[in-house]
Amino acid sequence: MFFESFLLNLFILLVLIFALIFDYVTKFFSYWYIRHVPYKMSLPFFGSDYHRVLGIRSTTSEVNHLYSLYPEDKFVGCIKSRIPDLIVKDPDAVRKILSTDFSNFHCRGLGLDKSRDVCLRNNLFYAEGEKWTLLRSRLESILNKRLDTQDGLHDCLSGINGDTNVQQLLSELLDIVFKDLLIGNNVEGSIITCLRKEFEQRTWQDKLKSYLKNIFPSVYVLLNLKTPFAKLHNKYRNVLKDTKIYNDVRKAEMIFPYEDRNSKTKLNKESTEDDAFSILSLFISEGYSPCLKVLISLMFELAKHPQIQENARKNTTDLNAAIKETLRLHPPYSVISRKCMKMYTFTKNEFLVDKGVTLTVPIEAIHKDENNFKEGIAFKPERFNTIEESSTFLPFGLGPRKCIGEELALDIIQKVANIILKNFNIEPCEATPEKLHVVDYNFACVIDNDVWLRLKPIL
Repeated sequence: MFFESFLLNLFILLVLIFALIFDYVTKFFSYWYIRHVPYKMSLPFFGSDYHRVLGIRSTTSEVNHLYSLYPEDKFVGCIKSRIPDLIVKDPDAVRKILSTDFSNFHCRGLGLDKSRDVCLRNNLFYAEGEKWTLLRSRLESILNKRLDTQDGLHDCLSGINGDTNVQQLLSELLDIVFKDLLIGNNVEGSIITCLRKEFEQRTWQDKLKSYLKNIFPSVYVLLNLKTPFAKLHNKYRNVLKDTKIYNDVRKAEMIFPYEDRNSKTKLNKESTEDDAFSILSLFISEGYSPCLKVLISLMFELAKHPQIQENARKNTTDLNAAIKETLRLHPPYSVISRKCMKMYTFTKNEFLVDKGVTLTVPIEAIHKDENNFKEGIAFKPERFNTIEESSTFLPFGLGPRKCIGEELALDIIQKVANIILKNFNIEPCEATPEKLHVVDYNFACVIDNDVWLRLKPIL
């Protein structure tokens, strides 16, 4: 029915359009209310994500806030933009999501493997389904490495005595480690340093793109946005031909070709140079950065606890316990995200989750929960002398999608930490911060403030 007045017709049309848009963006706002799940109130176009959108809270602090707000509940609901998201606190439910019933939650649901950015397209972290299986098989053959750079690390430590910026020192050490692992002696190792510095630069544009990638991945792909590494792709693409990673990729391609004969799935056919660069960027973002955060946190904690430091210096078992406690208290990833692929019921809790709902496992909050670890905010490595790892200790995840580089990462962290402890006593100094300032970058956490410690050579 139309009215004679053009303005009246236009007004009614605009009201209808607004009503349809409003209905679309608020469709799931009552989702958790009708399921009797405690939840955070939502706003149109923001969902319950407005604190993160406005920069008031990071992903980590937002999830931790909701976790602690409902201490007696096993689940907490929120809305990411317009899609229901469930924060899972119950350890039994976490184990089902990540391990026991993995087939129902194998997908992250981001769709970033459709990106035109070579660093995302075949990235194991974002891959789904059979493509993930093929990529993981290839990377397992590449990750069979061991650290053997003792001489280079000793050279980097020579001359250090006094107050030291441990971020800078550890970055220099890890540059040597990753050069040895990925590049070799035939190519200038600055490629690792350049990629690392590119990753560390977090302009407001990078922060915006990071938010879009995690919250609105379809928009990220549609706008053809790219990771910070993409700008270095052409610069280093041809240089990679003389590197270890290039040779490893070639060998992996022969063992695990782009097409699996028993599967209809194909990996995007990239040149070996492109493939090597994408894996190299994966090592920096999902390997180098987490190792750096854990090592900084470990040095910081050992400086504050001299007796634990002395025990770690004398005994590998005590050092490994200190590393595990650091991973518990300062995990490199604060959350794990999954997507429900079909309707699922948590039988113990008699709770049903619909297909398409996303789930968040709050790693950091679980690690610091007094119900899971007594004195959860205290640094007590001795707890790992008796504790069995379970679904409450998740620094590398759990189940089939557990971090593929766990063994290599622990090897790097242990050997770098050991060589520092054998050469130095670590103490706080006047410039040592009271606590580590951690910010989110993509799904990982990075330390954003300078951490100065006093390194006194052991004679």
